Amino acid sequence: MNVDSSYVLIVDDNEVNRDLLSRRVRREGHSVKTAVNGIEALEIMQIQEPDLVLLDIMMPQMNGYQVLETMKQNHKLCHIPVVMISAVDDVDSVVRCIELGAEDYLPKPFNAVLLRARINASLEKIAI
Repeated sequence: MNVDSSYVLIVDDNEVNRDLLSRRVRREGHSVKTAVNGIEALEIMQIQEPDLVLLDIMMPQMNGYQVLETMKQNHKLCHIPVVMISAVDDVDSVVRCIELGAEDYLPKPFNAVLLRARINASLEKIAI
């Protein structure tokens, strides 16, 4: 896999956040698909597996924790690295994400340098 041109799925119910993340990830040379909620994200992943998922925690219908749990229980999706994103930046939330199998955690608002580093580190791990 070419880390420089990976397929990243961005899952966030907030249109402004999806747009901001999409532009930043595309600027890094990756292809991007977006989902407005967890249900749509899981449907997209069944059709085309992303190389990485950027997953918001707080969403209606199915929150990010539920999506992550579903992914990790699915033999087809369990290997996909997930970076959780959230405006809630507390230790309990970070710990829960890691315990559920998230690769990393990124607080909102996004720092562009940190976003790039977390994406690249996650993608490099699967490229090995």
